[in-house]
Amino acid sequence: MEDNEKRFINMLSAEESALNPYRRNVELLLQEPSSGSYTKNDAASVQELWITQRLDQFDKLNNKKWQMRYLQNAKYHKPQGPMYIFVGGEWTITPGLLSTGLTHDMALINGGMLFYTEHRYYGQSWPYKNNSLSVDELTYLSLEQALADLAHFIREQKSQNSNLTHSKVLLIGGSYSGSMVAWMTQLYPELFSASWASSAPLLAKSDFYEYMQLVNNSIQLSYGLNCTERLEKGLNHLVKLFNSNETTELLKKLNACENFNANDELDRISFFNGIGNYFALIVQSYSAYIPSLCHKLMTMQSTEAEALQGFLEQLYADDSHCQDFSYQSMLQLFSEHTDQSTGTRAWFYQTCHQFGWYTTTISASNSSSFGGQVPLWYFQRLCRDAFGPGQKPNQLEAGIAQLNEQFGGVAFNQSERYRQVIFTHGQLDPWRAMGQQVGNQAIVLPGYSHCEDLASIDVRDTVPMNLAKLRVMSFLQRHMAAI
Repeated sequence: MEDNEKRFINMLSAEESALNPYRRNVELLLQEPSSGSYTKNDAASVQELWITQRLDQFDKLNNKKWQMRYLQNAKYHKPQGPMYIFVGGEWTITPGLLSTGLTHDMALINGGMLFYTEHRYYGQSWPYKNNSLSVDELTYLSLEQALADLAHFIREQKSQNSNLTHSKVLLIGGSYSGSMVAWMTQLYPELFSASWASSAPLLAKSDFYEYMQLVNNSIQLSYGLNCTERLEKGLNHLVKLFNSNETTELLKKLNACENFNANDELDRISFFNGIGNYFALIVQSYSAYIPSLCHKLMTMQSTEAEALQGFLEQLYADDSHCQDFSYQSMLQLFSEHTDQSTGTRAWFYQTCHQFGWYTTTISASNSSSFGGQVPLWYFQRLCRDAFGPGQKPNQLEAGIAQLNEQFGGVAFNQSERYRQVIFTHGQLDPWRAMGQQVGNQAIVLPGYSHCEDLASIDVRDTVPMNLAKLRVMSFLQRHMAAI
């Protein structure tokens, strides 16, 4: 177990920028979902292709165009066989999801064509040739434009390929792209037969305090109350050091750069937000390592209150360069105008305009978790500083209200809305708080986290997991046959 712990901690810390300890965790929280390992031979039949899209799908007078990237696997396709479209989200698309996993297997069984679309402003699908993410050039980054891109993609494939003219269309997505395939049913229901939304948040909300609460709950479920209690005591110890202005020794042991000001409110919040992101990443994307992490925390040679500090010292102190824990270091992640690979700035722009989903640890409802140091106004300040003074909280709240009114959030009767969608969530996934978790078309998987159900049926998985995958396959097959 000790070797696994070391490998895991090294994986998350080895590639940390010398000046930015926040970068790696933030970027990994936005990574592409996985459907399992695959070989070069598995991906040999996956082609990279491009389709022309309108810059503004809703302005017929705007004739500007751009090239959207997509992947295609026609290996199993039979004429008029179904189209399985995995929808890309806030990441760069790669061949994996068309080379292995449940979507791939369904195409194999049913003679289907596999597609994987890349979201505008992510990966290589840039509407502007200069690949800039300046505020002016982000104007056309919105959910509505992306859904319209997807609708055009479906129509174009069916009109340009005679072997797809009468094909049934099935949409699959995970995380934000899972939200997209669900929301497509409300805008373009005529274009497809059914959707599978894995780990999809449906309720837009700025003060997403439930996220970190569920991070805490998931750690407790995976290891036990003793781990979360030790974590809480460790966070309270750190808060106490800041409150009493006794951080000099702490910052020295954490190898903090001299620019960090423990008395600066933004620096302090960034520090605690960074700690929260570290544990959020483990729960969301590496849940199998929760027991190893807790074991490490529980076996630190220190008092209960100082165990977390000791853990953080091991994470940061071995670096030969100082760690920049300042607010400017956090802001830098969302201010890089030429970031083409991580999607960090583009995704933050979307959250600042339409979704919110800010992982606060102290809420207006007096709910607190993880030390209770990260309020909503901190993220509102990040939005303003990243995208300019025109970025105002009331604009975001208006966007959230409009989106929830249009799509229903999670307050809907699935016999009336979203009848074409089956929802799956991992019990450990903090995102499930914003998703559909009840009803005959919703499955919550004990012991799993974010988008962990995309892989093939596997005897090494739990019985509930494999039964859920069979239900997904049956649901899509039934809707495909019914129309």
